[in-house]
Amino acid sequence: MIICSFDLCMKIAYISGVKFGHELLIHILKNGFKIDVLFTYKSSKKKIHSDYAFFDEISSKYKIKHIKVDNINEKTNVELLRSINPDIILVMGWSQLIKTDILEIPRIGTIGSHPTLLPKYRGRAPIPWSIIKDLKESALTFFCITKETDQGDIILQRKFKITINDDASSIYEKVISAGKKMILETLSMLEEDKITKIKQKQADFIEYWPKRTPKDGKIEWTKSGKEIHTLIRATTHPYPGAYTFFKKSKLKIWKAKFLDTKTTEPGKIIHIGKYGVKIGTGKGTILIQKASLGNNKEVGPHKIFSNGDKGYKLGGIR
Repeated sequence: MIICSFDLCMKIAYISGVKFGHELLIHILKNGFKIDVLFTYKSSKKKIHSDYAFFDEISSKYKIKHIKVDNINEKTNVELLRSINPDIILVMGWSQLIKTDILEIPRIGTIGSHPTLLPKYRGRAPIPWSIIKDLKESALTFFCITKETDQGDIILQRKFKITINDDASSIYEKVISAGKKMILETLSMLEEDKITKIKQKQADFIEYWPKRTPKDGKIEWTKSGKEIHTLIRATTHPYPGAYTFFKKSKLKIWKAKFLDTKTTEPGKIIHIGKYGVKIGTGKGTILIQKASLGNNKEVGPHKIFSNGDKGYKLGGIR
């Protein structure tokens, strides 16, 4: 365990483009900390990041220098950071790797966040993967960003449980809740010269999770109801959603319930009711509870399906 020594007055650069970072930034500012410069995504990135957030209102309210970028590592952004000369850079929700040119700038270092129990799981899409891998526990980790992805020293880590009732949305909120407490604790420790860093134990590493794309949300109805229900839980808001096809239109399923393991016909609409639509799978059935068809809003499935659709098989279009 290494004790770090820092001055009390810090210049802080903040990098984020998503809801998680937006919520933490509000919390930081409301608790009296000052941010010297804010980097966020350009609005064109909204189509890429499902949890994209707009920071304009908060930067305007607190009069923060606000730079919108395509790539944080572009020369102009590096030069701007050098001119500001921050003591610390906080990266709270950013998909691009921070390159060495930036990492060398802050006197204290660059702190990032990762919603897994580092060093066990590194890589992309940690919340969906945590559900797909059927983990019973995860964590939010604050760590020092280095050129090695997700391998820097750990500053803080807060665990939380994952239950069968959790989905990506509820876990995302757990991460935000933990992050709000952790970010204030981190900044307070820096002010009080009490930051500690713990090296990650490579022996504890389990696996690296790859990037996920919207196509990974495609439902294969021949799989078991439990597997399909897990996919729906993993890809719901704020992510792109699990999907199938109904009458040549993409049907996104945002919420469902795993019912039983009875033998059924995969993809077949078995029952349509006010509280959901029962669908067969490779093993068992699920109840669709919230869905959206095409570009329409999310609704109860009884507003999408009619009694005449009973017996129709979902997923016919690729």
